Amino acid sequence: MPSRSKRFALVAAGVIALCGLGAVGSGFSIDADADSPTLATQPDSGDATEVSTSQDLAAPFGGNCSEECETSLALLSDSDREGLIDLPARVQRTLAAIGPLKADGGTKVAAEVARHLADPGLVSAAALPGAEETLAAPVTAEGREVDCTLRWFGFLDEPVRTVGTHRCRIGVGADGAMTIEKLTGERFLVHLAPLNDRFSAYLGRSFLPDQSERDYDLKSPVNVGNGNFGNVSGLATVSGGQILLVGGAELGMSPPDDTFFSVLTLSGR
Repeated sequence: MPSRSKRFALVAAGVIALCGLGAVGSGFSIDADADSPTLATQPDSGDATEVSTSQDLAAPFGGNCSEECETSLALLSDSDREGLIDLPARVQRTLAAIGPLKADGGTKVAAEVARHLADPGLVSAAALPGAEETLAAPVTAEGREVDCTLRWFGFLDEPVRTVGTHRCRIGVGADGAMTIEKLTGERFLVHLAPLNDRFSAYLGRSFLPDQSERDYDLKSPVNVGNGNFGNVSGLATVSGGQILLVGGAELGMSPPDDTFFSVLTLSGR
């Protein structure tokens, strides 16, 4: 098993932490049986290893990236930008690697929404009965506090882990951009930037309550004295009345794992 940092060893032992912040193609189905919810992968003609190699970094998100989108991507470091563009493929790799997954209803929805980030032609995605599952970029929202749940997919030898439910604040920054802040446990503050009509980018920083570094910083991407916290980025979307932040960054994890992603789900809209 790959070695992990001390922080992730502690998490494996039960300490809740926030990580910066499979099924390929149409071979994905949801079993909505409440007694035994299951995410099931079915045979697909594609090879999961081809997902990342087919990702064209010169044409982000299948070419669905306007000048405004390119401007937002330019805010990121080179490595973060490439990671953000590759994130939909990372989700596919992870779900392919972990295979059929027993999970609760919220986890099923989180995995389904994350998987559909890679589907540029998506009109709607079937999920729990009665849930609206069209994907839309978060643009505006009333400032308020909500419950938020963090889930890790592909962590160590666990297919999925519900890390914990916390409190988050939805707000508006000084620049008018929508912000999301995790208020309990390990902290997290991000600003949203437009990409396309299906999802936005989020960029910001993770930190401990006593750390002064709170903003995305190209010159200082890692917090002083603690390499487990620093710049974070990912994709944000609205689905079924919830805002979901999907990320792949693994600050503090060594060696890097390309079959891991996280989803932070914010209750309500």
